[in-house]
Amino acid sequence: MKAKMTKRKIKTMEELSEAIGVSRPTLSKYFQDPTVVRKSTKAKIEGALSEVDYVPNFFATRLNRTKTRLIGVIVPHLNDMFYTNLIQIIEQAAFEEEFTIITQSSHGSQAGELRAIENLRSMNVDGAIIAPIGKDSDRATFRKLNSELPLVLLDSVLPGVAGEFSFVGTDNNQSVRLLVDYLCRSGQPPVFLGTSKVNENSSQRENAYANRMIELGHTPEHINRRTRTMPWEFEDFAYRLFSEKLADGLYHDATILCANDRVAMGALRAANEHGLFEKSGQGNAAPFRLAGHDNHPLSAFLWPSLTTASQNTEQIGVTAFRTLVEKMDNKTRNRTQLFEAQLVLRDSA
Repeated sequence: MKAKMTKRKIKTMEELSEAIGVSRPTLSKYFQDPTVVRKSTKAKIEGALSEVDYVPNFFATRLNRTKTRLIGVIVPHLNDMFYTNLIQIIEQAAFEEEFTIITQSSHGSQAGELRAIENLRSMNVDGAIIAPIGKDSDRATFRKLNSELPLVLLDSVLPGVAGEFSFVGTDNNQSVRLLVDYLCRSGQPPVFLGTSKVNENSSQRENAYANRMIELGHTPEHINRRTRTMPWEFEDFAYRLFSEKLADGLYHDATILCANDRVAMGALRAANEHGLFEKSGQGNAAPFRLAGHDNHPLSAFLWPSLTTASQNTEQIGVTAFRTLVEKMDNKTRNRTQLFEAQLVLRDSA
């Protein structure tokens, strides 16, 4: 049995140039676009590359190109599985079109969002898909970026600048009406547990709840949102707030509609600690119920499993990518694309 031959390790393009007898500028052209060098030279380079261990610097082969085929994606938090799911969908769509995704987190802050945008600009990306943090986003920075390269906003719009940017997201009015209608016809009308107004989704869902309740002849009721927790810590916020309300004897037999599934997770823990779902299982006339919004990847595995509105994340992610590519090719103007959600019935309501 022949011993496996170890390939010569080459670290720099200068070393590679000397090893295979091709000039450094020619190698650079090859790695940027193999079709621009002569066929004989291309064959010589590729034959030599098969015999050495060399990995070209990813950014060095792209930064001088007219098109880098790099796309930046910024989300508020990478530890939020809703956003990581969207990133995965965008990345898969990009991979199929031979684009590379550069992912950044804004960490839910204006400073983080500005830094992430500057990072993408420094990487010479061809375009960007951004889920903005919302009310604290710097609109002047977004306008400047939009004037420099194709930009698509994702998940949440920027308040006060409607029509200035392409946007892809969920029809919050439709999704919340879907939930309110179901909860009203299947039991007590819901009480709304919202979040701090971190982005426009919070306001849109709360307004959609109130409007639909009034249309159905019910009085909207909102749970007081005073809290000391950080704005994006939805689970902790909901757990602390709802625990206080339950300890005061409130909402033990209510129907609670949460602004999103992460809020619902916190409220669900508080409800379980007070045994509310155990009481519901004993045939109470007015059992406690709870529903969320988003269909978070973990919502089916909670106890009880969470009734929710499922956003069409697959369509949202793919459409955001395709819209960006169309903008790169100057084939589309700014437009808003909203997708309907589907009701997912589980044990919690």
